[in-house]
Amino acid sequence: MGEVLKLAGSKQIAPKRRSISFARSLRRQTITAVGVGCVAATLVALSLTHLAHGIEIVTNCPTWEGWAMGIVVDCGFIGLEMAQVMAATEKVRTQIKRWAPKAVAGMLVGSACMNAFAFVSGAVGWMQIPAVIMGVAIPAFLYALTRVGAVMYIDCHSRA
Repeated sequence: MGEVLKLAGSKQIAPKRRSISFARSLRRQTITAVGVGCVAATLVALSLTHLAHGIEIVTNCPTWEGWAMGIVVDCGFIGLEMAQVMAATEKVRTQIKRWAPKAVAGMLVGSACMNAFAFVSGAVGWMQIPAVIMGVAIPAFLYALTRVGAVMYIDCHSRA
């Protein structure tokens, strides 16, 4: 019963064998992608704190509302960016591209502004300038980390 019959004229396809050096480089890429993801997760936590504080400053809303809006903004643009990167078919990619890039851009600008408000709220004098720059830089770094980490991770798993 456990015997497999070979059909006449059929060719047996052997699985692709990868070199040891390629397997090692793929493992290094996976580890690096996970590391980039860990840095991005840390940056999200920092950004959410500043974003929630900035929203509270601007709107005078309760703390939970600032946090809720902060989560929507930062996690929203990460989710939309990941959706664009991970779309499996061209049809889905085309449908996503209608809305996602515009929403990501808006969320990045909103995140940058609210992070800048939070940073500048404690700064005095000329230190307000670097505080604004740092506030604007956080979502930019988060965007770059999200894109790089996702592409590296997807590439590793598409080759496995």
